[in-house]
Amino acid sequence: MKKLTLIALLSLPIFAAEYGNVNDVEYVPVTHSVPIYSTVARMIPHEVCQDQQVAVQQQGSNNAVAGIIGGVIGGVLGHQIGGGSGKVAATIGGATVGTIIGQNASNDTQTSYQTVRRCFTQYEKQTETVITGYTNFAKYRGKDIAKTSDQPLKEIKVVNSFSF
Repeated sequence: MKKLTLIALLSLPIFAAEYGNVNDVEYVPVTHSVPIYSTVARMIPHEVCQDQQVAVQQQGSNNAVAGIIGGVIGGVLGHQIGGGSGKVAATIGGATVGTIIGQNASNDTQTSYQTVRRCFTQYEKQTETVITGYTNFAKYRGKDIAKTSDQPLKEIKVVNSFSF
């Protein structure tokens, strides 16, 4: 008997080291699941277009051509006005003045307006309440337990660890 007791006592540390921790797994039925809600903000793009009046400046005709035409017309008119030796001076003066007037007339810019459609992206903030998970409730040995998950559960896994 003493030998048996001695063998049992000597093997106890080996038994405890290998079998000292015991895990017991149970599945407890869920009594109810409650959804978890979160508010999510989204920026929704949409295009906005507006018609705008834009000033468009147009340059007059070619400066050199207008100057030549003005000079010819001024020379002809000056030739008509002058008499005798003043006729040459009137022709040259008329051509000079006509050239200057023709060049200045071609420098004039004309402003017109054009309708242009301009579009841009505008964002509208839109909030939405969505389900982001579930809290699952159950009773285990007289206590309320809960587990969060992404879907409603039918049962909750409970692991009991025993050490001796």
